[in-house]
Amino acid sequence: MKKLIFFFLISSLFNHFLFSQTWVQKLAGIGMWSLAKSPQGKIFAGASGTIKGIFRSTNGGETWDTALIASVNVLYLACDSLNGVYATYGSGGLMKSTDGGNNWTNIPGSVFGNKTVQSVACGKNGYVYVGAVTGGIFRSTDGGLTFPDTALTGLTIVSLTVDRFNSNYVYAGASSASAPNLGFYRSTNAGLTFSANLNPLNIWAILQKNNHNLYTVTTSSGYPFSKSTDLGLNWSTVSSLSGAMRGACLDMAENIYTSGNGGVFRSTNDGLSFYNAGLTVSSNHSISYQNRILTAAAGTSNGGVWIYVDSTLSGISTPNSVPVKTELMQNYPNPFNSATKIKYKINLNCLVSIKVYDISGKEISTLVNGIKKAGVHEVIFEGSALSSGIYLYRIVTSVNSETRKMMHIK
Repeated sequence: MKKLIFFFLISSLFNHFLFSQTWVQKLAGIGMWSLAKSPQGKIFAGASGTIKGIFRSTNGGETWDTALIASVNVLYLACDSLNGVYATYGSGGLMKSTDGGNNWTNIPGSVFGNKTVQSVACGKNGYVYVGAVTGGIFRSTDGGLTFPDTALTGLTIVSLTVDRFNSNYVYAGASSASAPNLGFYRSTNAGLTFSANLNPLNIWAILQKNNHNLYTVTTSSGYPFSKSTDLGLNWSTVSSLSGAMRGACLDMAENIYTSGNGGVFRSTNDGLSFYNAGLTVSSNHSISYQNRILTAAAGTSNGGVWIYVDSTLSGISTPNSVPVKTELMQNYPNPFNSATKIKYKINLNCLVSIKVYDISGKEISTLVNGIKKAGVHEVIFEGSALSSGIYLYRIVTSVNSETRKMMHIK
């Protein structure tokens, strides 16, 4: 028994050491509701409360600028593959940007039957889906220009997810405001029609792994963490979470993170068990992972955005190890699915830029843009939103430039 107690004590201290004081608060004093990441490497945060609007970061959450000052609460955000950003605007309808958040246009609430617009998702086929309070789902097939199609009318849709591998599959979560119809609904025809209720829980977030398995978190009693291995037809309870959860995401290794009452929780065994990841701030409505950065939005008066840098993937060598020359290395793995590591060496402190382009030369993402110390560095390129094909990545420094090819396979 003493050995067992000692083991748990050491484990507790190890986890505390590993995760304590690794979270940094940004945008303090602003109540944040949502987060979205773009294929171009930007992170967007939606603010509600006293300060309303959309904030944007191009460096993993280190600094933020104001992309939009709003008059009503910004609820949820989504990014498409063409630098477009969508923000649900409550009773104000939908805000849309086609240039990465520089300029915005409003799609008024009348387009959505004057219902309170809440959830939003984008497909790789250019379709946009909007969920509304007691308004069901509105579908656009022209990149958000019009929303003529409706489904699940009368339900309150709080979560929408388009399948990562097949845009014909769309998943929706209906909240308790839809009682007795709260639950999980699936479309196999790109959102034209939806199934009957397949999992009667208050579904707030839906995520999908590379093996196509689906997972949901809920605010329903017992807080079950659910899993489906057949694209949502059948569900099983993997474990029970410690409280109501509203956000979920995966890191590069496909560890699962949830956010909600009690903070942020992590699972390294496919959801069989979770432990607190060092952040105990409650009411984390949304969570996102991109390029080693775990980001949580806290919907409290002093909430802000909380940033955690995954140091186990930083790949930065010791300062004393100075390379002989500046060099861009081949990405690994290559070919890759979803994410790949790009290592580069620089032999002096200098300004470094690393960008990814498609084969036609169109810029896809900026991975690095700033002063870097001499040494060996590594950056993660997240390409899950991209089509299969050959892409170019290019480093430009004050002394040289170099370009390499990499292949993305779905």
